[in-house]
Amino acid sequence: MPTLNKNQQNLEEEMKKHPVLTFADIIKALKEHPEWLEELRKIILTTELIELPRKIEKLFESVRKLEKRVGKIEEDVAVLKQDVAVLKQDVAVLKKDVAYLKGEFGRFKGREFERTIREKYYAYFGRLLRKSKLVNFEEILPLLESAEDEGLITEEQKLSVFQLDLLVSGMLKSTKKEVFLAVEVSYSLHEQDVERSVERADILAYLLKKEVIPVLVAVEVKKEVEKKVENKGALLIKTEF
Repeated sequence: MPTLNKNQQNLEEEMKKHPVLTFADIIKALKEHPEWLEELRKIILTTELIELPRKIEKLFESVRKLEKRVGKIEEDVAVLKQDVAVLKQDVAVLKKDVAYLKGEFGRFKGREFERTIREKYYAYFGRLLRKSKLVNFEEILPLLESAEDEGLITEEQKLSVFQLDLLVSGMLKSTKKEVFLAVEVSYSLHEQDVERSVERADILAYLLKKEVIPVLVAVEVKKEVEKKVENKGALLIKTEF
């Protein structure tokens, strides 16, 4: 038979002083000796049930910690969303800056290309012409203004001719015929460049009573644009730069 420890012996001695005949006696004894409740729990409840309140409290504590972590994550996400929004704005500004720089570089490259053709026009048109000469537009200004006054051309047509990049005169090597070249210079040639060159050449031919050949000088030319040059009867000079 197991030996009772001192606490158990004291408990049994004390319980002998309180005879239990009814349930009411049990309640009365527990009220007078609340320390007996723990012993009663050990008898009635299993170890798992006894530990359940403590486990539930630990679970609640874990949930509270998780709620704090979730709250922190939500705050971090909110900050991250703000950072992403700012980043998107910065990227949009950067794209605009890049587009602007590309445009500026393209215009600079175009101006440099045109300047090179103008300064060395004899090298670019020497295979086509003899005695080539760069015509200053001031030389044909009186002719254009008189034609406008007489209603032969409109003001828009006159201004369009002045937008021509180069006007070169000379003698065709093949026929010895005196001609003019209405030259459009464009690093990347587009269809509208071809249209403008042909229209301006037609106006000049009408006024000068000479053959005016529309000429396009370019570095980059797409196949469809090259085909349009051919169909329009213009001359294309492709070069490197």
